[in-house]
Amino acid sequence: MKNNNLEDLFKDSFENFEADVNPNVWKNIKAGIKEGDSGVLAKFKFNKIGVNAIVAIVSSVAAIIGTLLVMNLGSSNSDKSKAVNSENNSVVDKKAVPSQQLSADEKAKSVKGNKEEQNTSTVQNINKSLIATEQKTDNKVVNVKNDKQKINSIINTLSDEPVALINASPIGGTVPLFVNLSNKGIGKTNKWTFNDGKKSTTSANPVHVFENPGIYTVTLTSTNSEGKVSIDSVEVEVTGNSSISSIPTEFSPNGDKINDEFVFKSQFIANMTAVIFDKNGNIIYTWEGEGKWDGKDLKGKNVKIGTYFYLISAVGIDGKKFEQKGSINLTR
Repeated sequence: MKNNNLEDLFKDSFENFEADVNPNVWKNIKAGIKEGDSGVLAKFKFNKIGVNAIVAIVSSVAAIIGTLLVMNLGSSNSDKSKAVNSENNSVVDKKAVPSQQLSADEKAKSVKGNKEEQNTSTVQNINKSLIATEQKTDNKVVNVKNDKQKINSIINTLSDEPVALINASPIGGTVPLFVNLSNKGIGKTNKWTFNDGKKSTTSANPVHVFENPGIYTVTLTSTNSEGKVSIDSVEVEVTGNSSISSIPTEFSPNGDKINDEFVFKSQFIANMTAVIFDKNGNIIYTWEGEGKWDGKDLKGKNVKIGTYFYLISAVGIDGKKFEQKGSINLTR
């Protein structure tokens, strides 16, 4: 039998068998057939249709089938191994794949894993913080226990509460100034003095009115339930609400004691200057501070009837400035 006939016989026998056989395998099979072909032909010559020929053919075919099965199994195992390696590589590659290319399930698993890692890290950090805080607290407690000087200072501070402690509001302003006073100490009996000419008081929370500008020292003398006496004081600065009243426009210095003087009122003025002059600019009369004009010139002579002019400049004790100017009609 020719080699090609054997190959055709093999392919016809396994017509439906599809195996991805490497071309090298076919070469090996052909080589095996050639080596056994001489024996097969000899048997044919000896007995063309004998049993030995059939046995030889079946043996050859069985050997070939066995070889193919072994090779296919090896190839199958190799393919499976490749598939497993491919899957492993796929798993590794999936880890390296950016999150936007992963499936929804894979993203969820990845996020869950990250959250678990973060939660674990957070718990560890909190535990470390708590341990550090406890250590700091323990150190503070130990320091206080060993610091007898600090303990004694706290005891002395809390035990030595003031008997007299003035609370005053406000402590400055213009007249009339109302000041609310109270004792924030532990004194039971209080005596208040204001140093403004008014009587002292034993009221617990007095309200005192300062009617004149000045700086006043308010003093509190207080006694606690054990008889301990303490004194406290505070300064109150009172400023004047300076002002100049309206200035008259005429007067008649004739000695009838009715409107005989050119005069006006002022309040809380620190300094003031007044000048009277005629229509020619001649100074007729002048004064500083509180003053008035009786219708006479600087030499003491009565001036003529007519219209005169005045200029008044002043500064209040509260710093307010004044400048009044106008005319005045003098009659007899």
